Amino acid sequence: MSQGGDILKRCFELAGAGELDEAGDLAEQALALEGENGLLWRFVGLLRHRAGDFTGARDALETAQVLVPFDPSTSCILAETLARTGHTGPALEVYRELATDERSPDRLLPAIAAGLGYLGEFGLALDVCLELIRRLPDHAEAHFGAAFYVRRLGRPPEAALPFVARACELAPDVDLYRISLATLLDHAGRREEAYELLRGVDLDRVSCRCCLRRMTTIFLAAGDAARGSACRRKTGDEAEGC
Repeated sequence: MSQGGDILKRCFELAGAGELDEAGDLAEQALALEGENGLLWRFVGLLRHRAGDFTGARDALETAQVLVPFDPSTSCILAETLARTGHTGPALEVYRELATDERSPDRLLPAIAAGLGYLGEFGLALDVCLELIRRLPDHAEAHFGAAFYVRRLGRPPEAALPFVARACELAPDVDLYRISLATLLDHAGRREEAYELLRGVDLDRVSCRCCLRRMTTIFLAAGDAARGSACRRKTGDEAEGC
């Protein structure tokens, strides 16, 4: 094994043991001697990304990309660093390639959709969610994501309702799904169904101000002053912003 390979192996050993600072320092020192080692640049980029240094991660990963091929996971991280540092065009190009690449694993599609949504490409984000639903029909997050981007595209609540209903069916214990479904039902004039859906939600588990406001409206409209007042109190005193 080459010296660079030995160093990289040691870097992975340190990272695997949770000694990330030591791994990063060793990799950075090695780059001073082996500046053309794409695998080391990639390793440094991934560590910087993990530390929240998006500019440093972008620089390292862009260098690595010139030297070694990337797998879809690394490309997705590169796209995120580009997006977060204001390089919208290049980020969108990478995300688009990932969205149409059959090698992109199922587990990566939510991140690709989120990245496209972050860049305002709601139609493409919806397409990725629909692709994930095609691959994994029982993936609750994919159905909920599809509903989210349907609404972001300006389509009526009725268009999103089947997706949220399916997400809620697949993951009935996720309060966000239940609250979102109730909100859509309420918009569709099905207030009694919305109220019945929310009655089973444990208010102690809800801290999102937006969710509490939606629940307040539905409870009060249904004449449930006790639950409506409880939601309103949490909105004003306990809830964190969403």
